[in-house]
Amino acid sequence: MFEKPDQRVEFVKMPKALEKAKGILAESRIKMEDFSDLYGEETLAEDREKLAQREASFTTGRGVSEVYEGVNKDLATIFEAMIFDQGERSKWFGDRASLVAASRYDDVINGVDLVVEWDQNGGVSRMAAGIDVTFNHDVQKKISSIKRSILENDLGVIKYFKSKVSKIRGEISEIPRIILGADVDTVRELTNEWASNNTRVLEKHPVQFQFFDEAISQCHYFIDFAERNNQPRIADAYSDLLRVLQFQYDKKTMSLGADPKIRDSFYRDSQTFFKLEQ
Repeated sequence: MFEKPDQRVEFVKMPKALEKAKGILAESRIKMEDFSDLYGEETLAEDREKLAQREASFTTGRGVSEVYEGVNKDLATIFEAMIFDQGERSKWFGDRASLVAASRYDDVINGVDLVVEWDQNGGVSRMAAGIDVTFNHDVQKKISSIKRSILENDLGVIKYFKSKVSKIRGEISEIPRIILGADVDTVRELTNEWASNNTRVLEKHPVQFQFFDEAISQCHYFIDFAERNNQPRIADAYSDLLRVLQFQYDKKTMSLGADPKIRDSFYRDSQTFFKLEQ
């Protein structure tokens, strides 16, 4: 349990939550076919084939475990849908944040589940988020993927994108990527509340402070990594995101009160990994 880590969360309203999650993602996830006028049917056909081949590899050689880091696929689907839903409904990322559920193509090929957009007076800031829920808390593969992109002077790319707060439609690039995660007990606890539509609990749930902390600490880590590897443009992009996150975090403490500093085992293990990497 998030606030009482010595207590396990055994009961999960999985069927109800999974049905809700699939409905939300089916309705909200960006659809490749909506971009036929922009890319053409030939490009869409090529991307569908690329996606099909990648998805086939999950079950014919390496298995689903590599994609979801050993966690139950259904619980991961619920977690992704829940963050998308509550990110706006309960303002988990701030009162001016909008969330876009990435296409299946960008999820599988580009490692992006969600894009968070902040509509600010000075323009729109974006963060590409990969969502992790895991038993073994091994973030190494996804962090290594981001680091490889930094070494190649490349930031996140989303091919099929439609903004909620601007006229942008099509491919976007130069989007800093981070990983948001929680341990299995936290996700089970949130799942029970979400399936029961306990909005009051979710609006004030301290897990949102953990998400900010994860994103902020990763910004610091990638800024340092980019600077050490002579990638000032990428360091600047993460620095810009860091300022937005810190501003939103400060506003969050004003609306909800002081951060209780509760963090689950996913956060603690990932922080240990970052310290060892430095």
